[in-house]
Amino acid sequence: MPWPLPETDDARLRLAKGYPYAAPGGSYLYRDGEITPMPDDVGPAALRDRVPVIAHGSNRAPEQIHRKFSHLSGPASEIPVTRAVLDDHDVVYSAHMTRYGAVSATLHRAPGTRVTVFVTWLTEAQLPRMHETELGLGNYAYGRMTDVDLTIEGGPRLDAAFAYLSVHGCLADPEAAGAPLALAAVPAEDRRHRAVHQESALAVLRDHHEPEAELDGLILTAIADTAKRRRLIETLQAAAVPWEVPGFEMILR
Repeated sequence: MPWPLPETDDARLRLAKGYPYAAPGGSYLYRDGEITPMPDDVGPAALRDRVPVIAHGSNRAPEQIHRKFSHLSGPASEIPVTRAVLDDHDVVYSAHMTRYGAVSATLHRAPGTRVTVFVTWLTEAQLPRMHETELGLGNYAYGRMTDVDLTIEGGPRLDAAFAYLSVHGCLADPEAAGAPLALAAVPAEDRRHRAVHQESALAVLRDHHEPEAELDGLILTAIADTAKRRRLIETLQAAAVPWEVPGFEMILR
């Protein structure tokens, strides 16, 4: 298991409904479980040997970074996380539920939209741990996005970066045929898709799969019962909006 789940129902529901968790208003440095504003000496030279991985969902949040990298200490634990703007894309819900009961995020082409994301700058030693947490259950593919317009806060503009994208497609908006649902918790300019918060996305999932179920009960059962969660995901896939990210070259799945 990539990281342990909470033991109590209340804590599990907070984890599920809290996705994608709070992100700072600017770039930051994670080290030893603490975050600080990005130091001035962490510039292009310091990032040159690191892998830029777009964080569009929970990986933008310090608490999720800590869940995944709390086993590291000292310099080995350092992860610069830079705020950025990605043009012509949006952050939308994936057509699946995570093992911790949330409807997670993926990227989708959205001409004219400028969405706020973060970039985790990982060392070659840190990257396998991120792969373990993202790829282990078969929900995401890792690859390189090319021909993108990604503007780093206080830094360069990148035309290529790496990302994890959902293999299940995008959660369909029941109010707009053929359109995905965007994450209201992720800021964007000129957004073309309807944006909702996590609990509303979970309700869409519930209404599609088991409309008579009480939402909290469905979440807790899906967390506890892997087979039930997989059946739920299968029903969502039938109505999913295929994700569209031009220039994505898959490397791992």
